[in-house]
Parts: sequence; structure tokens; C-alpha cells
Amino acid sequence: MNKRLLLVFITVFIGLFFIMLWLYGHLLFDRLLSYVPQEYMWVIESEVFSLLFLILTALYITLLCYQIYQKKLSKVFFYVSMTLYFPLLIFLLFFKSIGVQGYSFNPLAFIVDILDGQAFEVFANIIFFIPLGIILSLFKVSSKKAALFSVLFIVVVESSQYIFKLGFFDVADIITNLLGITIGYVSFKKIKL
Repeated sequence: MNKRLLLVFITVFIGLFFIMLWLYGHLLFDRLLSYVPQEYMWVIESEVFSLLFLILTALYITLLCYQIYQKKLSKVFFYVSMTLYFPLLIFLLFFKSIGVQGYSFNPLAFIVDILDGQAFEVFANIIFFIPLGIILSLFKVSSKKAALFSVLFIVVVESSQYIFKLGFFDVADIITNLLGITIGYVSFKKIKL
């Protein structure tokens, strides 16, 4: 890697660190506290955890940007990412709203959520499904099969949340999740694994 490129990615890392610092302080910290059992709050509230979380997140995104720039994703990076992603996704889909049941068939409810100051949930629904689209793209799944799998997967997840009282069946969530998968799929079409 030449010096200029190294300088660019050091700058990206520093910029991401400060963006993550702002996001953590304004959005993520309170969300993390709501998912953590009371006896483990001290971990989330510690400065060491916060600093480590910020550094590792900024480093992860910087490494991802570098690999996108190279148009080649390291297999180790990919498998470590998936090892972290799937348990987090399963937790967020099935364990954050135990005992809650409901439904919403309003496909534009996410717009109302954004206007009501609930933009975090809407964008989280999009962001958390981008990696699934990336996986489909990296494994060269055809766009038709990827679309069919995505719709079926998300409908099964949303239905399961309703049936087992793990959350809401929400058509707006289906739309935002599909948007995330589509972004990941299209963004990584030219990247090799």
C-alpha cells in the first residue's frame, strides 16, 4: 500500500471514530442499555468498553472500506463478520421483544416513524439487513433467487415474531428489510470473495 493510500485510510479511520463517537453518545448508548440485563450495565457504562467499541467499530468499517476499494473481500474478514453478524441478527429479531405481539399492515408506517422522531429504528431495519444482501451477492446468487429468498425469509421472520409473541408482524419492516438486502446485494456485485 502506498503512503498516499495509507494516509487516506488513516483519515477514514479517524473520521469514522469521531462519527461513531457522536452516534454512540447520541443514539447507540441508550439503545445498548435497553438490551443489556441490569447486572451487566457496568460493562456498557464503562469508559474502557465505550472506547474499545468505538475503536473496533471504526477499524472494522475502515478495513471494510479498504477491501471494497480493492474489490476483494478477505475470506477471514468475511467469516469473522458473519460469525458476529448472525448471532446479533438473531438476537435483534427474536429476543429483544419477547412477550410482545401485534401487527401493522401499513406499508408506509416507516415514513410516519421518521416524521415522529423514530428514524433510528427505520434506519436500523435497513442497515441490519445490508449484510444479508452482501452474502447473496458474494455467493453470486441470481437476482431472481435472491429476491425470492429475501421476501420469503423476511415474511417468515415477521410471521414468527407474531406467532411466537416475539414482536410485531409489520409490513413496513418487510419493506425496510428488503431495502437493506437490496442495497447490500447491489453494492457488492463487483466484489470478489
